[in-house]
Amino acid sequence: SENAKVLRHVKSSSGLAVFVSEKDDPKHWVEAGRCYERFALQATAMGIRNAFLNMPVEEADIRPDFAASLRLSADARPDLVVRFGRGEEMPRSLRRPVDDVLEYAN
Repeated sequence: SENAKVLRHVKSSSGLAVFVSEKDDPKHWVEAGRCYERFALQATAMGIRNAFLNMPVEEADIRPDFAASLRLSADARPDLVVRFGRGEEMPRSLRRPVDDVLEYAN
């Protein structure tokens, strides 16, 4: 089942990170995303893998209970859940050459 798969992923990870917006508004959502990007870039530079585990924040009905379990303030909003740790490198996604997707202005 999906729950069993997620549990295996959590148990095999070195840790979990939850990125939280101080307030529930677009400005703070973007800041949480920027924080994640800095985390992901630094983790990658250190050879640490990371992957999203966003089920608790994707469902509007579950998010408040998840926030409460983290003892967040009433204004705070958990936005991203990430698992991280050491592991084998996964195959990279195929990418088209830049010239196939970009038009240059004359």
